[in-house]
Amino acid sequence: MEEIRNILETAINMFNENDVYLIENDLSERCICSRLALYIQQTLMTSRFSEYTVDVEYNRGAKGKDKSPKILHDKKIVVDLIVHKRGQSEYYGFDNLFCVEMKKSNSRYGYNDDKARLKDMTDYDYGYNYRSGYMVIADMKKKMLIIESEFLLDNIQ
Repeated sequence: MEEIRNILETAINMFNENDVYLIENDLSERCICSRLALYIQQTLMTSRFSEYTVDVEYNRGAKGKDKSPKILHDKKIVVDLIVHKRGQSEYYGFDNLFCVEMKKSNSRYGYNDDKARLKDMTDYDYGYNYRSGYMVIADMKKKMLIIESEFLLDNIQ
């Protein structure tokens, strides 16, 4: 799990060094998240997880079906960013490395729903089996991305 967190931390550091402009100028979460995705993909390429793909706003892969939308608590969900192998293996099902929910620190909606989603996405009982999930905050005062919370598969923290 430490290696997975290091991938995200390295990508966040790259973002904070190169793209703080996006936070300083209050661009959308999707814009910020897509740039973070770029850095995660670059970091993955030099790791043992190089065969994984980073997708933003990916909303498929549920109930053992590649084309079924993700659903939690009877509601369709879209996770901000996921690192996974697209499709599914005949033997292993879905291979999901980690997921990220992102919010700007000045969001009027808060982070509780996103954190609950991350907790469920890393809970074996829901079947998504992300090895870890991260709440990443675009801190508008500090002008940087930070990891606010971490959730591990089966909620082992």
